[in-house]
Amino acid sequence: MKYADLHCHNHMRAYFWSQGREPHFRRNNLDNAWTVISSNLRSQSKAGMAAAYSQCDLVKAWNGGVRLTFNSLYPIEKGFFVSPESPSDGKSMFLREVIRKVTHHRLPLRTILQMVYMRIPDRLVKKFQDLDYDYWEAIQEEVEFLDKTNGVEVSNQIYTPGFLRRAVESRSNRRRLRPLSLNATGIYRIPKNLRELETSLEKEEITMVMTIEGAHALGTDQASLPIEKFLKRVDFIKKDWPFPIFFITFAHHFNNFLCGHAHSIPDIGKWLLNQDNGKNDGFNENGWKVIRRFLSLNQDNQRDDSLGYRILIDVKHMSALARKEFYEEIVLKCYKNGDVIPVIASHCGFSGKFSLDDHIQNFDLENDSYFDVSGNFNAWNINMCQEDVRIIFKTRGLFGLSFDQRIMGIPKKEDPNASRNNIRCLWDNIKYIVKTIYEDTSVPASEKSEIWDCIMIGTDFEGLIDPVTPYPTVLEFCEFEIDLVDTINENRSHVPGENQFLAFLESPEDTLKLVRKLCYDNAEKFVKKHYFKTFR
Repeated sequence: MKYADLHCHNHMRAYFWSQGREPHFRRNNLDNAWTVISSNLRSQSKAGMAAAYSQCDLVKAWNGGVRLTFNSLYPIEKGFFVSPESPSDGKSMFLREVIRKVTHHRLPLRTILQMVYMRIPDRLVKKFQDLDYDYWEAIQEEVEFLDKTNGVEVSNQIYTPGFLRRAVESRSNRRRLRPLSLNATGIYRIPKNLRELETSLEKEEITMVMTIEGAHALGTDQASLPIEKFLKRVDFIKKDWPFPIFFITFAHHFNNFLCGHAHSIPDIGKWLLNQDNGKNDGFNENGWKVIRRFLSLNQDNQRDDSLGYRILIDVKHMSALARKEFYEEIVLKCYKNGDVIPVIASHCGFSGKFSLDDHIQNFDLENDSYFDVSGNFNAWNINMCQEDVRIIFKTRGLFGLSFDQRIMGIPKKEDPNASRNNIRCLWDNIKYIVKTIYEDTSVPASEKSEIWDCIMIGTDFEGLIDPVTPYPTVLEFCEFEIDLVDTINENRSHVPGENQFLAFLESPEDTLKLVRKLCYDNAEKFVKKHYFKTFR
């Protein structure tokens, strides 16, 4: 079976370690995206937070049947590594200030904490802490790293971090005992145009569609630079990069000085990090200019082909206010003019909220225990409400289903006798996304089932997430598919009333076809429809 993932970072572990151990990796020909950074198998077996093990490196993706991946470039943000100028708002401000000073990035404790938490080399931590660390330069290096083995068949090598582990572990034995995790010969291809995309999808290779996570990648944290500098960088991406970018996740965890980001850091993280600056804001003037340049629109929202190919917008991480403004100012105005811009929410959950205004009015309530009235959905505005779902459906966009426990609505402390940390939480999210459209009286009955075409997997693997326990890596996609088929069939037998939205499924075979759409077919159909006929 083939699988697709709308948001992940297939190359990230190999890239980080290649940067952190550059001389060794170059000497030993390890500096490519296929190199496996040996996982901590105990942590993987417990489905813990994915820093010590890989979730979707290219070997696991190859052996797990991933044949269409939306792989995200991400120059990691300074806010994770550099001490904030002031602690984040909250209780015990004096203690927060003490912790901020003790863990200052100029002191060794901060570096040690980052190394242990993120499992990356100290050299890399220090690079990210350096005041000269530049997002725009960093993403150029990442592009070069991925382009190096683009279209090249590679047999992977293995790198084991830690002197003691290398001394006692046998790579050949691990490869023999864990072949799905550690052994592959394969090829990924980043297509330059629709023709190459269609050809790649027919071959036995990973079709890699490139995306960017965060418009900060343009270097917009250097707010003193003129806006023309950032607009030219958008043009550079379109005209000079060796491959095209399909969509950009416009906001991320920290201020990009273009639009507001949603609250995304758990309460415990706020003792070390501060994402308050720009959080929950809307768009500023520069933000409108940059987002229109990505979309190849002029200031009147008219398509301008001289601005190059269109890079779609992913609204994950945008604040609810920024999403509301984006829909009203661009998406709906363009829709009215016949220019349908499909809205993407690449790695999200359902918030249980009705409208974006519901989110905006309750920004201050967001903490680890903030759920919707049912208690089943994470109600932070980083997740999508019914209004978002209706916009995604209206534009026939995509909703990528995150595999992050927190995003899927699993509380930090859950009753083990009523656990939803399994297919239940994923199904609950799918069900209420679908019900949003089935219960919308403005949608013709004949079109309601098309909401199923707008949902797919969007794991956020390698994004340092705590995965839903039964599915910690792409190797468990097959189990997810089986579990989802079984769950839908169970619900299908109770169609009258609550599950009327499953009434069109007349047999178990229909369920199999439906789940195949969520696992692969929707992604292939969407990317074929919207990929670039020409590149440059």
